[in-house]
Amino acid sequence: MRLMHWIFAVCLFTASFDIALVFEVGGTLRLAQILMVAIVFGGLAVVAQSGKILWPSGGIALILWCCLQVIFMFTTDTVATGIVFNANLFFTILGVYAVLQLYGDGDRIELLMKTYLASYIFVSLFGLFQLVSPSLHLGSYFVTQWIVHGKFPRINGFSYEPSFFACYIIMGWIMLLDLRSSKAEITARRIWKWIAVIMGASLFLSTSKTAWLMMALEGALRGVPLIFRACRLRLSRFSTGNVSIVRPRLYLLIVALLLMGVAVEGGILISSVVNPNVFLGGTGLNNTASHSVTDRTEEASETLDVFKENPWVGQGFAGVAQRIAETQGHSVSSMEDIKLFRGFPVILEVLAASGVIGILPFLWFMGANSVGNLRLISRRWPNERAKWLRALIRALIFEFIVLIQAQNLLRLYFWFHVTMVVVVGFNLRYCERVGDRSQAVDVEA
Repeated sequence: MRLMHWIFAVCLFTASFDIALVFEVGGTLRLAQILMVAIVFGGLAVVAQSGKILWPSGGIALILWCCLQVIFMFTTDTVATGIVFNANLFFTILGVYAVLQLYGDGDRIELLMKTYLASYIFVSLFGLFQLVSPSLHLGSYFVTQWIVHGKFPRINGFSYEPSFFACYIIMGWIMLLDLRSSKAEITARRIWKWIAVIMGASLFLSTSKTAWLMMALEGALRGVPLIFRACRLRLSRFSTGNVSIVRPRLYLLIVALLLMGVAVEGGILISSVVNPNVFLGGTGLNNTASHSVTDRTEEASETLDVFKENPWVGQGFAGVAQRIAETQGHSVSSMEDIKLFRGFPVILEVLAASGVIGILPFLWFMGANSVGNLRLISRRWPNERAKWLRALIRALIFEFIVLIQAQNLLRLYFWFHVTMVVVVGFNLRYCERVGDRSQAVDVEA
């Protein structure tokens, strides 16, 4: 089991890698995908030894959705490409079940959670190093975009671009903030406060507009209730005639003024070196080009048109890509072509690929492992694992929001996060003690 853990740890640490440890073997193959073969065999070995299969919430619905994708594949003329895509999809889903067999019913769950948190810390620290290394004359590593060429890179970590980096790190940051808020023991040490700051800094300094929007949303969700409670408390004191005025401490006022001055001066300095429109590129704001907004609007419209062609029965993911390619005078003959012409955004692509009927099992599985776990969390609170599960689900919901403007359902880190939700949820629901394998499904050894 120790070997399996180390292998899966490498998978978690390299889940976001797009431009490192990537191999071209008839298509793009990542190290994590290769290593997941060992994890799948490890999961099968556990099943063979125990004679039981640990089954996730909504597991049948997920398998049904995958089977429907195979059926829908034959409704188009992209069967060969569809086979490759669905093989990738099936293997990705199989990894969820395999990891559940390895970690779902024992005390290794805490080690897994710590490893998962550490993977985000690793990528965040590399992102910050990537930002400062050119200025320190330490070279540039995996940089794909620059704010000032050769001096100030946009943080992209090991991903294709900053927005992909943000899609990944946002889950770790949201999860860590929630763990700190719930006072979970796993992040109770003071150093985790600074880790949250570091992770947030890497997310903000990536200059990804997606990251900024998600950070603003998180700030609003956490800040507005606090302001509301404070105002309500003040108003309640008016009714009793007990109105007090809080005088700010002098040193806090001085510090606030100094920070404001530094921020203004820093903004002026940065604007003199960097054109602020760099950060607005693609939005159409401040007379900048609107290519990003325009392209995504057109892609969403094309995907919606594919869905309207056959709304009840889907065309499969390869079929959706084929129909979009045809509207542009192209065809789909490989996985690389699917990447070029896939639907947008993710939820609309899934809808077009599955149809109204076919998407229901997918939504059932996702719902069962997100909002469906809220009652379990409430019932088992303040169990430590309940705090982990709430943080994981909250991060998953934020990732769903991010996927509104993202394009790839098969991102490894997304399914690894789903796996963590499944494993922690199973462990919390069924395992009162180490070695408890209740609610497992008997199979022949």
